[in-house]
Amino acid sequence: MESPTVSDILALPELNSGHPEIVAGNLGLVRQVRWVHVSELRDIAHLLSGGELLLTTGIALDTSGAALAHYVESLAAVGAAGLVLEAGRRLQTVPQPMRQAADRAELPLVLLRREIKFVKVTEEAHSFIINAQLAALRASQEIHETFTELAVEGASATDIVRRAAQMANRPVLLSGRGRQVLAFETGDFDSASTLTSWREVADGIPVSGRTRFIAGSPGWLVTPVGARGEIWALLAMLEPTSDPSLRNRSILDRAAVGLVLNRLVERDRETLEMQAQRSFLADLVAGGETTAVLDARATALGLAADGQEFLAGCVRPIQKPQESAEESEASVRDLGHRVSAAVRAAGVRCLVGPSSGSTVLLVAGIPQGSDPLPRMARLAQAIHKAVTVNGDADVLITFGSMVSSLREVRRSLREAEQVMHSLREPSPKPFYQLPDVRVRGLLHLLREDPRLEMFCERELGPLLAADRRSKGELMPTLRAVLDHAGNKASAAASLGLSRPTLYTRLARIETILNVDLDSVESRLSLQVALMAMDEATRGL
Repeated sequence: MESPTVSDILALPELNSGHPEIVAGNLGLVRQVRWVHVSELRDIAHLLSGGELLLTTGIALDTSGAALAHYVESLAAVGAAGLVLEAGRRLQTVPQPMRQAADRAELPLVLLRREIKFVKVTEEAHSFIINAQLAALRASQEIHETFTELAVEGASATDIVRRAAQMANRPVLLSGRGRQVLAFETGDFDSASTLTSWREVADGIPVSGRTRFIAGSPGWLVTPVGARGEIWALLAMLEPTSDPSLRNRSILDRAAVGLVLNRLVERDRETLEMQAQRSFLADLVAGGETTAVLDARATALGLAADGQEFLAGCVRPIQKPQESAEESEASVRDLGHRVSAAVRAAGVRCLVGPSSGSTVLLVAGIPQGSDPLPRMARLAQAIHKAVTVNGDADVLITFGSMVSSLREVRRSLREAEQVMHSLREPSPKPFYQLPDVRVRGLLHLLREDPRLEMFCERELGPLLAADRRSKGELMPTLRAVLDHAGNKASAAASLGLSRPTLYTRLARIETILNVDLDSVESRLSLQVALMAMDEATRGL
């Protein structure tokens, strides 16, 4: 219950026995009364702090019209709830200037026709006010405990919205930043008209950190849902009056806090799960655990080892943004959360953990003897959908080969990493495996082999040395010819050269390298050397 109004206080037995007559300021009868005060001072206003219902006999009042009007105006200026004047001591009726001032200020002005005990009025009124405040406090505590318990117990957003609607007996809905309705409960109200009413006002609602009333037909009481300066959604309650009750405001505010707690608890739970999975994957890569220990830990994390084969994968943004170390860690953590959500949506048993850089690792369990491709496709589709939901850049997804035990997952993971690092300007495929990178994948795998380094030096060393001594135009020319499969016209066009200029450069290249560029074998050998050099310089 909220604080009592002027009307509530006038209905108390002692005041009511004085036959109260509301002579002016009827519109202010809904004002809330914080306290009842008795005073005969004509300059009492500066001693009040607002919300008081003033009782007086008027015995000390100046009866001039201007003075009486000023007396009422001064009470209204400090926020008094109303004025109760007992007739007989000084005034038999309320003078017109006094009435007019009360009407202008919408300050309830009440005339008592019979003498009453003011002390009895204050006893009754203060008992009433204190009881109302205690009831309001109990109601607030009940609301607080209800929504805190719902959040901690893991109630869904739909459950929280439904409980708020039931407690307020009003439609309540949860709207996303894009104004899409994420959850709603209308109770006995018509759902279609309620949602239509929301759509009529939703686009004009500013996203801010305070509860506000939004006018409409009917209006809406709206509060933000968010934390740490970030607003995730809006929680709204259908509100036909422009002055929502304190109870409904409290229900909406506490429901919003419940939604925030729910999200934070869920995020903490996921973070702990991801930390455990990340630790397990790190130990899996390190290879120090026995098969029995790995199987036991995987089973404890929800990835049963019995009757399963395993498949490792990597997920990485296509375009890695320029970020600080903290921003990069936050980005890969966020990517890990999205991949985890996608794994659950795809229904694939999988462990997920952020790795070094911007890569997220995953290990999926596949029932023995089943075809892994459908599961890879379903998992990749769910991941792409999860990471692009807010218009973010898409990701590369790579998988290694199927292995029969957790101890062999290292090999599958290395393959997935090899494919990831070997991709250059990938085609728009949902996921990639070793066959997709072909010879480039092999060269990436052998990039640190000294024999491959000797091959590159033998094939390209003289040309690199010549470029260092001149304008550095021969290597780009060779690369263009090889990229265009020996088509000199296409190569010249890509370089913006005339054909005679290109022919001159090619002749120099053939002389320096002692090769025939019209030979398919020569071009193949040089192409492999170029690819190997690229892989060696790219590293990890």
